Amino acid sequence: MARGGARPGAGRKKGGTNKTTDRRRRIKEAAIERAVAKLAITKEAVLGELAKLSFSNMLDYMKIGPDGDPRLDFSRLTRDQAAAIHELVVETRTEARDDGPPAVIVKTKFKLADKRAPLTELGKHLGLFRERVEHTGPDGGPIETGEVYSDIEAARLIGRLLNKVAAASPPKTGGGAT
Repeated sequence: MARGGARPGAGRKKGGTNKTTDRRRRIKEAAIERAVAKLAITKEAVLGELAKLSFSNMLDYMKIGPDGDPRLDFSRLTRDQAAAIHELVVETRTEARDDGPPAVIVKTKFKLADKRAPLTELGKHLGLFRERVEHTGPDGGPIETGEVYSDIEAARLIGRLLNKVAAASPPKTGGGAT
């Protein structure tokens, strides 16, 4: 029988684990993983959004009338096509007429998102564009390269240079003035 009135298996044993605490920890970790998975942005989603912007076309947003003039038609837009609309401005005004009722004039202006930047990003991702950096020497000339030494040759060269420096420096004289 356990001492102090404690039930056998209750609480945390020395060196053991508490089953309830472990279960709560696992549940919390699983909930965090699900939340992260919901919010996580995948590469495919980002590429899809870039593609929506890149391949938008003005003809998707208008139809050509019998007179050959373009007329806006947003009634058939899909969600993907609407994602490419960067700006939409609708101005409505009324103009008085001499020969009848006032005319309602509606002016609609829209801009699609920039295509160049998303296309460039897609191209970089697909490996279509490679950034090249060209290095030049002084005055745009070629870069001069020196000899490449092995470790032993470099050590010998350094030793020779140190000997030259030591030979060129004045000898140290004794410490006292007489």
